[in-house]
Amino acid sequence: MAGVDDIYRDEFRARVLAGRPRSLLEVGSGSGTFLRSLKGGIDRLAGIDPNADDVEALRAEGYEVVVGKAEALPFQDREFDVVVFSFTPHHIDDWVAALKEAMRVARHSIEILEVWYDDGIADQRVAHDYDRWCKEIDRRAGMVHNDTLSPGALLQPIIEGRGLTYDYACRRVSSMCNVDEIEGTGRARFTKAGDDAALKQGFEQIIKDARRHGMSEEGCVQMTIELGR
Repeated sequence: MAGVDDIYRDEFRARVLAGRPRSLLEVGSGSGTFLRSLKGGIDRLAGIDPNADDVEALRAEGYEVVVGKAEALPFQDREFDVVVFSFTPHHIDDWVAALKEAMRVARHSIEILEVWYDDGIADQRVAHDYDRWCKEIDRRAGMVHNDTLSPGALLQPIIEGRGLTYDYACRRVSSMCNVDEIEGTGRARFTKAGDDAALKQGFEQIIKDARRHGMSEEGCVQMTIELGR
């Protein structure tokens, strides 16, 4: 059975292809999972990522990928029909700058797929707390791993822009996590973070909440920003 992230990516792929773009730039192409899923469906596929090893591996496969950051895209104005962010906004230092750059190099639209939690549901609040806890450990190790961005936060940089339209859907495939597995994984992560009383206390509370309310897999936001060009 496909994981929820795979389901969301498949739905997002259909959303992107529905616009029939002839050229596409993926910001934060990573190991190439999403780019590969588009192969054969779009004439020009390009990517950018700060990880030189991932870029080199994708180049070896024949993909047009460069090393760089979302906040300074090395491309011409309106060079691509569509610019895509696939589960990457929370890995970007400055989302405002990144979105402005995407708007500069996109001709028609920007497509965004981002993790989302429905905090009005108890098992989702627990999952969000655990996600934040894990990201705190990642940040201490030097990773850019911010909290997930709500639809409003994703749109904030352009909300007052003229000539722009947008739509989005918050999607959730309800799937419960195995709390025993989460506890084992979390304790393994914690051992790498050193002896930190606050982190430990936070984790113990999360597991307590998970056993009381349950913990479920994340949802997602699928968003299209049309540039009106």
